[in-house]
Amino acid sequence: MSKEHTIPVTILTGFLGAGKTTLLNNLLKDIPEQKVAVIINEFGDTSIDSHLVVSTKEEIIEINSGCICCNVRGDLINILSNLIEQEEKIDRIVIETTGMANPAPVIQTFLMDEQTAKSFEMDSVITMVDAKHIWQHLKEEEPGQQIAFADVLLLNKMDLITEDEKNELAQQLINMNPHAKRIYTTYADIDSQDLIGKKSFELGNILKIDPNLLVETHHHHHNDQVTSFVFRDDRPLDLEKVNKWFSYLVQFKGEQLYRYKGVLYIKHLNKRVVFQGVHMLFAGTEGFKWANNEKRQSEIVFIGKNLDYQELERGFQYCLA
Repeated sequence: MSKEHTIPVTILTGFLGAGKTTLLNNLLKDIPEQKVAVIINEFGDTSIDSHLVVSTKEEIIEINSGCICCNVRGDLINILSNLIEQEEKIDRIVIETTGMANPAPVIQTFLMDEQTAKSFEMDSVITMVDAKHIWQHLKEEEPGQQIAFADVLLLNKMDLITEDEKNELAQQLINMNPHAKRIYTTYADIDSQDLIGKKSFELGNILKIDPNLLVETHHHHHNDQVTSFVFRDDRPLDLEKVNKWFSYLVQFKGEQLYRYKGVLYIKHLNKRVVFQGVHMLFAGTEGFKWANNEKRQSEIVFIGKNLDYQELERGFQYCLA
């Protein structure tokens, strides 16, 4: 495949709960005429996000066997190879990484693997920044790496901070990555033309951050205190009990809960309930109607620090109708 016909790649990264899937949905709605392959990688062994992505022309591929920056790069290369070989032409690749990913090894894949480098080109590395909660996580390794390797920093949830906080955050981000373009948004509402097809990826800037990007294999170790737990059940849940449980979690466990999201099967409701939370911010909405032949199941994932599996399991069991 000649360079003129390379497939552009957008890497969408950002810490847990920053708004990556919301942005992905907005981008896909904006480019309905393009055939987009979406590769979603989640921290944990389930992919709630694939249930939350809008249904358009995209092809959704999930990688749940581990973090894309650690032990599944071989999976990524295989997926990309299969996309090249399939008959239907792909116009663009969008990779949504787990919130715990260091983007450097993913970038490295597109630069150092010979076949991948020949067939694909980096368009942009977009890092979502949760303007409300980022200060709580800047001491951790992953958010700093995600900010440093971005060519676009999308500061989301701007409606939740003051003008002084905005200025302080902007200065902090300039200190961490002076080369990245900063865009301010709420609900990840942005025109795709400001992000897609801009060819904003600059290898020279990346090499200033990591001079060894093209010569060494990256090893990434996650914070061992951050864990993810998944709960599933085919039995319906009681809505009143669910509301009480989540009220308790938000009030007493919100600091520890970096991200929690899921699809709920509620008794007497013909529609699934979709919920998402980040720390003490929580929202639940009615989703699609359950199909007649569809298996109804609740599936919840919690990601956080020092989480108590048994306590969460007891709470989930309490919600059964």
